[in-house]
Amino acid sequence: MPEFPGAVFLNHMGIKTATLGAVAGCLVLAPLSWMRGGRKDALIKTVMPRVAGKLLVGGYFTGVAAGYAMAVADKGPNPKAGWTNESVDDRAYRLVNNKICQDMNNCAGAGAVAGYMTASSGLFGPMAVGVAGGTLAYFFSHKAVPKLRTEVWPRVKPQLSEALTSMGVDANSLTTG
Repeated sequence: MPEFPGAVFLNHMGIKTATLGAVAGCLVLAPLSWMRGGRKDALIKTVMPRVAGKLLVGGYFTGVAAGYAMAVADKGPNPKAGWTNESVDDRAYRLVNNKICQDMNNCAGAGAVAGYMTASSGLFGPMAVGVAGGTLAYFFSHKAVPKLRTEVWPRVKPQLSEALTSMGVDANSLTTG
């Protein structure tokens, strides 16, 4: 059980809205801003960090404010019962022990560190681009790769083996799946 369940819940809301802001800033709003601005600035180096950085920070504070607003309005996971100590404890316990949530946060955090470490200037902009990259890497590695292994690879492997064998390569060296 987390020591401060309310803080766990508010931090979760802040992290998720910050991640949403970073991804939306990088993939949607930055390209739109770049096109409306006449494509004068470099998209990835200048526009994307500027837009996504603002949405990263604003998203975190918006998520925390929304959590406070839900608590004040007494609209919890169970609308009839509102927020109770038990419901907050339960939600915080489930968030702390949710492997998918923790993996996604870890990928976004690693992306934020990588974005900061590779940037020449700025703090939140490069971190936001890194968060977006880490989140996209999570979805690719946890959603797309398993589908590729189970659906695409079994169809492609015989064709690839045949092509490699015709070129003189040992097809038995393909050990995956």
